[in-house]
Amino acid sequence: MEANIIDRLEERLLERRRAITNVLAHLKRENDEVIEDRQIDWLDRASDENAVRTVDRLTELYRGELDGIEDALARIRVGTFGACAACHGAIEATRLELFPQTLFCAGCADLRESFERAA
Repeated sequence: MEANIIDRLEERLLERRRAITNVLAHLKRENDEVIEDRQIDWLDRASDENAVRTVDRLTELYRGELDGIEDALARIRVGTFGACAACHGAIEATRLELFPQTLFCAGCADLRESFERAA
C-alpha cells in the first residue's frame, strides 16, 4: 500500500480518535452530573437510572471504536496495516477508505459474517 494513502488514513484515524476522546469526556461529565443530581422522587430516579444506562452503553460503543482505532494505529507503526488478519492478503483500498480500522478483507469478512449468522 502506498505511503501517502497510509498517511492519509492515519490522519483520519487520529482525527476520529480525538473526536471520540472528546465525546467520551462529555459522556463522563453527563454521567457525573446525573449521579450528582439524583432525585429522591421514584419517577425522577428511574429517569436518572435510564440516563446512566444510556450513557454507559454509548461509552462502551465509543470505547470499542477507540480500541479498533488504537489497534489500526499500532498496525501502521509495525507495518502490518492493510493486511488481512485471516488470510494475510491485502485488504481492498476502498474498504480501508470506508473503514480504516478493519481487520479483514471483504472475502474473509463475508465468510466470518456467514459463520456468525449460521451459529
